[in-house]
Amino acid sequence: METSISIIIPCYNSEEYLSECLQSILNQTFDKWEAICVNDGSTDNTLTILQQFSNKDPRIKVISQQNNGVASARNKALSQCTNNYICFIDSDDTIEANFLETLFKYIHLDNDIDLSICNFTKNMSSDFSPQKEQIWEFKGHECAAKIVKDKYFHPQIWCMLFKKQIIEDNKLTFTEGCTRGEDIEFIMKYLVHCRKINYSSKILYHYRIHENSAMASFNKKSLTSLEASQRVCAYYDQYQNPAKETIQRYAVSRTLWKFLILSLLQHNKEIYKQLIETYNIKTEMQKLYDYPSITEKLTARLMVISPSLFYWFFYLLGFIYKH
Repeated sequence: METSISIIIPCYNSEEYLSECLQSILNQTFDKWEAICVNDGSTDNTLTILQQFSNKDPRIKVISQQNNGVASARNKALSQCTNNYICFIDSDDTIEANFLETLFKYIHLDNDIDLSICNFTKNMSSDFSPQKEQIWEFKGHECAAKIVKDKYFHPQIWCMLFKKQIIEDNKLTFTEGCTRGEDIEFIMKYLVHCRKINYSSKILYHYRIHENSAMASFNKKSLTSLEASQRVCAYYDQYQNPAKETIQRYAVSRTLWKFLILSLLQHNKEIYKQLIETYNIKTEMQKLYDYPSITEKLTARLMVISPSLFYWFFYLLGFIYKH
C-alpha cells in the first residue's frame, strides 16, 4: 500500500463554509491523500458543493447517508479508508497548506511514534502570527493522563494523524448515539495502544467558533460525554493501562464538576437535578481534592461541605454571565 493519508470529513448542512474547507485541502503541499466526505442527511446545498469539488478532483470522494450524527458519519468513512494514515477535519474549519506534510513528517521522526499532533487557533485568518515552535514527546499513557489532569492541555481530534493499522487491529470506532465526547473517547482509547506521541505547538489548524461559548452549546446532549468518560475508565481498566488510576480518578469527576457549574450558570435546573440524582456527587467531588488546579480543589470542597452555597453562588453568578 502506498504511504498516503485518508481525510475524514463529516458534513451536515455545511454549505456556508464547506468550499473554504475543501479548498484548503486542495492547497496541501502533501498530495498523496484522499478526502472521504460523508453527507450526513444535509438539507441545504452541501451535497451539491461536495459533488462539484469531487468532479474537480477525484481524490475527493462523496458518501451520502441519512442523518445519523457525526459518530455514524465518521464510522462510515473509516470503513471506506484505503490509506495507511487517517485524520479528521470538520467541514467548517480550514487547515494550513503544510498541515498534512508536517503531521506526516512528525509521525516518521521515530518508528515508535503512533500519533502526531499539532496545535490549532480560533483565528480563521491565514495572516496570524504563530509562536515559536516547541515539540514534546510523550508515551501513550503519559499523554492520556495529561489530558485528564492538565486543564490547559486540550489536543483535539482534528489536529491529529492516526495510524490506520492501530485503529483496525483494536477495532476502534466512534460510539454512535453519543453526541458529545465521542471524539475524546476515541482519542483516549487509541492512546491505550500508542507507544509514543509527538506533539508540536505549531499552529496548522483553524477552528471556527459558533456561538463562541461552552454555555451556548451546553444542553442535555452534553451529558453523553459523562457516559463517554465512564466507558474510557472501563477501557483503561480492561487493559490495565498505567494511566488507569489517573483516568478513573479525574475523567468523570472533572467533567461532572464542569457540568454542575455550567448548569447553574445557565440556570438549567433540570440538568442540575438530573446530575444530582444520577451521580454520587460527594464521592466524585472528593476525587478533585488533589486536582492540580486550585479552582477545582476549592469549589469541589464547597460542593461537599455546603451544596446549597455551591448552588446559589454559581446560580447568582449566572446573572453576571448573561449580562
